[in-house]
Amino acid sequence: MPATFFLFAVTFGGLAPEVALERALDAVEPPPALRATFRATLASGSAVRQVEYDPYAEPGDRFKVTMEYGKDEELDAVVAGWRDEGQADCRLFADDLRVSLGEARVSSYGNALSIDFRHQISANDGPVDAQISSRMAGRLTLDPTNGYLSQVQYHIVKPVKLDDGTTLTNYDQTYDFGYSERWGVSYVKSYELEARGGQWGMSESRTIRVTLTDVAFGLAGDAKQEIASKAVSYGPGLTANLR
Repeated sequence: MPATFFLFAVTFGGLAPEVALERALDAVEPPPALRATFRATLASGSAVRQVEYDPYAEPGDRFKVTMEYGKDEELDAVVAGWRDEGQADCRLFADDLRVSLGEARVSSYGNALSIDFRHQISANDGPVDAQISSRMAGRLTLDPTNGYLSQVQYHIVKPVKLDDGTTLTNYDQTYDFGYSERWGVSYVKSYELEARGGQWGMSESRTIRVTLTDVAFGLAGDAKQEIASKAVSYGPGLTANLR
């Protein structure tokens, strides 16, 4: 049986894989007026930080660090970078996922539809991100109960030597997603980064996990509050070249 025929013969929830993927990607791209309040717990080793975000509060009160436990400069830098973005709820939406999908193939695991792909560098990748992203492969899995995005995993396919001399031997990212029936949007509910690498024969590992709770969506109070989409425009037609 030709591969292309088999691809269309397999369906997920009654939909061909390409159509199921498009439906799931549409749900991770919220309208500009959609905003979100949330609480988040960031942990690395024994260090923990808890933050809250309310887009409707006064500008200086929107992002708050509500708890700090343990000393960890890297974790503090992650919190500071999140605060400095201005619209912290941007990170709940994987709206650049569509443009990150390169060559992809369909894999089916039980009742879940998974799609393996090579990461394609997007406009959001900075210089360091681009060094890593160009060596990454990913797997996107849809939730068998509703057909929307359940998880996205990334890993580097071979070691990466950064400009500062550090060699990353392992670099894994996992995003878990929830889905809001009311708002018709998929959002990140947890994120984990595991990295191992070093210099001059020395190696160390690091894990950072972010868990989001009490997520509540609403509409922007004014035009200035509209969330800035990270996604670039794309042409008509299906997103990924599935094979």
